[in-house]
Amino acid sequence: MENQLLAVKALVLVETRGMPIPEAVERTCRDRPIDVRRSVQAFVYETIKRRNLLDELVAAGSDAHPEDVRSPYVRQILRVGTLEMKIWRNPPPAVTDCMVRIAKRLVGSKAGAFVNAVLRGVERVSVKDVLEDRPWTERLALKYGHPEWFVLYVLDLFEGDRSRVELLLRANNRVPPQYLRINRLKLDPLVAGDVLEREYGIVTEPTFLEEVRALVRGRGYGSRAWREGLFDVQDLASASASAALSAEPGETVLDVCAAPGSKTTHTAERMLDEGEVWAVDRSEWGLRVLERRCRRLGITCVRTICRDARGLTVDDLPDVPDRILVDPPCSTTGVWNRNPDSRWKPKPLERFAERQWEILEPALRIAEEHGCTLVYSTCSVSWEENEAIVKRALEEFDVKLVDAGVLGSPGIEEFRGERFSGYKKVRRYWPFRHDTAGFFVAKMKGKG
Repeated sequence: MENQLLAVKALVLVETRGMPIPEAVERTCRDRPIDVRRSVQAFVYETIKRRNLLDELVAAGSDAHPEDVRSPYVRQILRVGTLEMKIWRNPPPAVTDCMVRIAKRLVGSKAGAFVNAVLRGVERVSVKDVLEDRPWTERLALKYGHPEWFVLYVLDLFEGDRSRVELLLRANNRVPPQYLRINRLKLDPLVAGDVLEREYGIVTEPTFLEEVRALVRGRGYGSRAWREGLFDVQDLASASASAALSAEPGETVLDVCAAPGSKTTHTAERMLDEGEVWAVDRSEWGLRVLERRCRRLGITCVRTICRDARGLTVDDLPDVPDRILVDPPCSTTGVWNRNPDSRWKPKPLERFAERQWEILEPALRIAEEHGCTLVYSTCSVSWEENEAIVKRALEEFDVKLVDAGVLGSPGIEEFRGERFSGYKKVRRYWPFRHDTAGFFVAKMKGKG
């Protein structure tokens, strides 16, 4: 019962406070053994991933829909109980008894009676009952735990290729490897695999980026080697953006929306900590995180600038940059494999795209006037935030699109009647193809 109780508490923190899943699990499982933490984490991730199917099962077995239940604790108790009973196929009487006791403990006896009645109704319903006779997109959305609008969206993105749609949805339910970005200031990437295994018990394997290795066995984040600054944890696709920037030692780089600093520190490492990286972000807290990251990695060439990137000009900077990296806030539709709670938040793609344009436009103006190289990236899979943004940049500014220069898939050529001729020069990363986050990278050059 303890694991389920802790899972319900963590789920309520995620729902009511918007707390990230790892933080919610950490807070509820403080001082608990590692096996308890892992169990609670599994409950939380699976409950959030399958929220829509769990809610439909509850509604089919009773007159209650979890979204209509006033108490967040009761809502999550019903979901966790349904997960155990219908997805994990644990014995219904034992599951119901456990959930009733949790409801009485957290809410009261009336809540316990309500949970008992609802879960006994759920016991009589099957997943097959809920899925059959529904349209294909709705059925797939429930089967793989995604909002239906997203299934319809990627069906258009993949030009009606249902097999690719299903591959993406399935991959979004599989957590990709943890990638270790070797800090070349402290460890030669060419010998990093041997050193990490021999001296730290961390087994890794190479990727298409020399300095990024996939964790196979051992602890990455928080390990002794991590604390010593031998590596940072960064998704392979994300590292491809700073690799595409190709910053050289001695250059100056403007990093827009830099916090919490994965690409900032990667860029500084590739520059061998020689030159300057100006990390611009409006979040003081985020920049403090970035500065701590730099200290751990032994980086000294990063200078933080706390301000909104919209309206940024060269006058706001120490000098004219050689290169610019813009990775603005996005819909995060590419990282649902790591952050499943983001699936159920509103995703007004056009609004995200307009905000991204407001951030990118000043950087484009600097690149246009001074001949800078500019890399634009997002962790979104949407056309509006990626190809459409780059297309607009090429139409409104005197910049040219150049090949991103990193491995990956080409972009999307056409979406809902709109075409993008430069799709072969940009890069997309797909969870089902590259075992990474969904990601987009484009590289442009100002004509000066």
